[in-house]
Amino acid sequence: MKMKIIIPVLIAISICFSGTTYAKIHQDFPILVLTSDQDFGEYAGEILKAEGFNEFVMEKLSDSKVTMDYISGFDIVILPETKLSKYQLAMLSGYVKNGGNLIAFRPDNKVCNLFGLADQKSTISEGYIAVDDKSNIGKGILTETLQFHGIADNYKLAGAQTIADLFDKANPTRKWPAVVINRYGRGHAIAITYNLPKSIVYTRQGNPLFAGVEKDGIPGLRGMDLFTDGWVDTRKNTINQADEHMHILSNCIKYLSSNEKPLPRLWYFPDSLKCLVVLDNDGEDSSEKDFEPQFRDIDSLGAKMTLYVKDVDRVSKNWVEKWTAKGFEIAGHPDDTKEAGNPGWNHMDSVLNSIKTQIATKYGLSVRTNVNHWFVWCGTDADGIQDFGAQARLEEKQGIEMDANYAHYDMNSNQGGHFLGSSGIHQGNYNGSGLAMKYADTKGKTVNVYQRFNSVYDQQYNELHDPEGFFNCFKGLMDRSLNNEVYSIVSIKSHNDEYYFSKKPLMKMLTYANSNNIPVWTALKLLDFLKMKDDANFSDFNWLKNRLSFKLSSSLANSNGLTFLLPLIHRGLQMRSISIDGIDRKIERKMIKGYEYSFVTVIPGKVYNVSASYK
Repeated sequence: MKMKIIIPVLIAISICFSGTTYAKIHQDFPILVLTSDQDFGEYAGEILKAEGFNEFVMEKLSDSKVTMDYISGFDIVILPETKLSKYQLAMLSGYVKNGGNLIAFRPDNKVCNLFGLADQKSTISEGYIAVDDKSNIGKGILTETLQFHGIADNYKLAGAQTIADLFDKANPTRKWPAVVINRYGRGHAIAITYNLPKSIVYTRQGNPLFAGVEKDGIPGLRGMDLFTDGWVDTRKNTINQADEHMHILSNCIKYLSSNEKPLPRLWYFPDSLKCLVVLDNDGEDSSEKDFEPQFRDIDSLGAKMTLYVKDVDRVSKNWVEKWTAKGFEIAGHPDDTKEAGNPGWNHMDSVLNSIKTQIATKYGLSVRTNVNHWFVWCGTDADGIQDFGAQARLEEKQGIEMDANYAHYDMNSNQGGHFLGSSGIHQGNYNGSGLAMKYADTKGKTVNVYQRFNSVYDQQYNELHDPEGFFNCFKGLMDRSLNNEVYSIVSIKSHNDEYYFSKKPLMKMLTYANSNNIPVWTALKLLDFLKMKDDANFSDFNWLKNRLSFKLSSSLANSNGLTFLLPLIHRGLQMRSISIDGIDRKIERKMIKGYEYSFVTVIPGKVYNVSASYK
């Protein structure tokens, strides 16, 4: 009985005195991401990397080191969807009460008072949210309704301020809070009433219940089957819905950091570009003499391309060495079409290993990026259990680091028209994202393989007999990225055996990219940039007398610049100077999603000491 009495007392004492006992001792990394073994909490780290907040650490909520003492050292704590113990409830409440900043995804309803909410004991599945752009956190976010996937809890306000509303349909008559902020003690608590990381994965990867199931009537199981039966609201394709949800989280972090110190973030693209283009080609049954004219055309415009070779007997080592020396990429095009209707783990594994071995043996090259013939997608794991991340897990097992098996192709489906969305200038990214991010498996564990969405697909437009639409699809995606902050890596596929159709519009695309000073890369070059960006981190923060100092550490070299952003305004103070390793830099001002930042570009592969003063 003594233990049952003493433990709550000790907890209460530690909470009561934490405001004076615990200092911010973890200044190396100001953000703590707590995780659980399920519910996609781990994927919050991938979202932070995509948004450039590389100043975080991840810990399991159940770890014994996660105590009041430990979490009190962080400016911001991010909490996954999980059921909380009494100790954890007390710990998190005490953290906020004593000045901490908490962001929670679909928080345990036992702690709703912390967020200024009253539980209505009901939920919404597969609904919509709408952001109030007049709120501080909603600034710069689109105000039209956005889909979310999964389940959200219904609450009434009980002291919180609404940032976004929750609806059960696109044009609702009833609403609940979707994102709120509440002042609790000396701190702030933000509740996102749906599981934001899970929703983003479901938006990007499709319906996990459709994994390994033929849904669209097009021969072969593909990633596109996962987006059937109205999974994607195609009216929203041009706004990158998943990315808008990530911007909400970024704005939450930016707002909460205004109570502490300004936080830097890395920019999405190399240098200070607002867009990037990737070009690839499925080799199919063509030979090097067929590829040569297309390669020369592309090279003449300063672009590069990835060629996925299905049959190494048709392409010589000398030809491969000639073009890889020019910056082109040669990788494998695995062919598992023999079991396209039911691709299994073991056979797909052997197919991947076979082409990887052939490429290494004949050309001396490692296969690091991948597109399967027919986009065949394995949807079951080694035990035959449904998993929409199974194909990515297989690629991870084989050392493949980037996949582009999701593409815009929905011709002659059984879904009643073009279920992936309209074509031409109004075609967007039906997976809701213009960014390349890592996959997750069905349990929410991150897979170490990047998903590169193939949005500008020649076969779709060839079958539509629409070369102008092929170009306009590309132009629309690029223009929205350059001019409307719908930031996108625009991936083009141009089959060599369809070059009779795609040559003219492809040359227009490459010329248009050149006119906007946007480079055209191979998949491999994009992969190397993303790995470098994700590897970089900010640490050793110090905020004293309105001067911020920190380190930017980048261990991987790259031929392109790494750019970070710092808020120009913090607590009403304006940045007056910024220096790198003691050398003053010009403040380069840019407006991004409603906020003004200073952009600074450095050479990757080094450690930099950064200092910025505000007055």
